[in-house]
Amino acid sequence: MVSESEKSITAVTSDEFRRAMAHFATGVAVVTSTDAEGEQGATISALSSVSLDPVTLLICLNRRSATCRAVEKTQRFGLSILERGQEDVARHYAMPADKKTGDLPVDRHDDGSLFVPDALVQISAEVIETLRGGTHEIFLARPLHIRLNEKADSGPLLYFRGAFELTGNG
Repeated sequence: MVSESEKSITAVTSDEFRRAMAHFATGVAVVTSTDAEGEQGATISALSSVSLDPVTLLICLNRRSATCRAVEKTQRFGLSILERGQEDVARHYAMPADKKTGDLPVDRHDDGSLFVPDALVQISAEVIETLRGGTHEIFLARPLHIRLNEKADSGPLLYFRGAFELTGNG
């Protein structure tokens, strides 16, 4: 037997889903990778720790992005978790590759990974599994190196309701 609330459920549109998910505050990060086409980077909010045993993280990238292609080819990426005050960096990396103007400075790790300078956290990672999720690739990865920015004291850059959230610690 179907309840009244189940009868009223209709197919959810992508616009409705986007508006609903905008109510979930999330941190902001930049994923970087380098392949034969050069240095690539994308702003993401879809990331998560998956497991502590084995240590595993998850990121999602749009399949059409140059950054996704670079990660697929190299099976490696740098992840920079941004701090409040790095909104311009997030906006830069959110643009399509052909729209980015000017080069932003990057930190280079000994293993070749690229990072946003002064990010709260920098993680170099190796892809261990790739899954398809609609328009995105879901990368499960093993962190290889982690660097915490002990000097950062402004708190994380957050994204909420389609905008950077400027409240929090600091």
